[in-house]
Amino acid sequence: MSVSEAIPEKGLSRFLYEMREGGRKQANVVFALLFREIKTRSKDENYGLLSLVSVVLEPAISVLALAAFFYLLRTEEMMGVPIFLFIAVSMTAFSIIRRCMASVPRTMRTTRAFYSYPNVKPFDAVLARFILEMALTIIGGFLVLLFLWWFFGMSIDDQNILHALGIFLMLLTAGFGISLFLAVYGMRFPFLLKAMPSFTRVLFITSAVIHPAAELPSKAQWYIAFNPFAHAMELLRSYTLRIPPFPEVSFTFFAFFCLVCLFLGLIAYYANRTKVLEL
Repeated sequence: MSVSEAIPEKGLSRFLYEMREGGRKQANVVFALLFREIKTRSKDENYGLLSLVSVVLEPAISVLALAAFFYLLRTEEMMGVPIFLFIAVSMTAFSIIRRCMASVPRTMRTTRAFYSYPNVKPFDAVLARFILEMALTIIGGFLVLLFLWWFFGMSIDDQNILHALGIFLMLLTAGFGISLFLAVYGMRFPFLLKAMPSFTRVLFITSAVIHPAAELPSKAQWYIAFNPFAHAMELLRSYTLRIPPFPEVSFTFFAFFCLVCLFLGLIAYYANRTKVLEL
């Protein structure tokens, strides 16, 4: 049987065939871009493999630095949880947010040379960088938790591990939407990407990363309640460390925020898909 005879002529079978073939082709493009990202970083003239390793080690370095700071303040525990474990959980989640705002969106501009190929779209470039950055960040956070458990006996609560994984999945959903939105408008307005590192520093302070919101004054809790990432931190620590969240925390609010981020990211790309190719 020839190839042409194997292709359905019409109807639902034809539609499913085209969907499957289109998905396979785009998956190959994303894989090629992902492989290119790894190869480019590993052969960097200045850092080489260190550019990949640094992403994995970032959570460990952040945990060590912040824990040392708290030790200088004579704070060994946070609401009954060892400070190393508390910060390890929080920093892994916040690293996802920070990279989705500061690192991933830049790839749409740096891969412009590949858009001349008919099968390569800006969306594919963002998706490939997102997969690489998130995989390395999650691996780094997992290694930190594994180290704390193996050498110091510090472990998270595994009874609600599926709920915690759900929060991480929602963070990834919101992160991809934010990355896509910033990548599109960062192409049109470059100052937006330049402002993101400063914005993430402010977000770090206001997202209850290094302090439970429940320990803050009621007025501060009221302001933090408007930050959806603070809800994510509180829910994640509640599921993994059994730290009671502040009264205003809402799973529904955070879930709605994640869906809105993904929706806005997809709409922004669809509305500007031809303009970004012209920039």
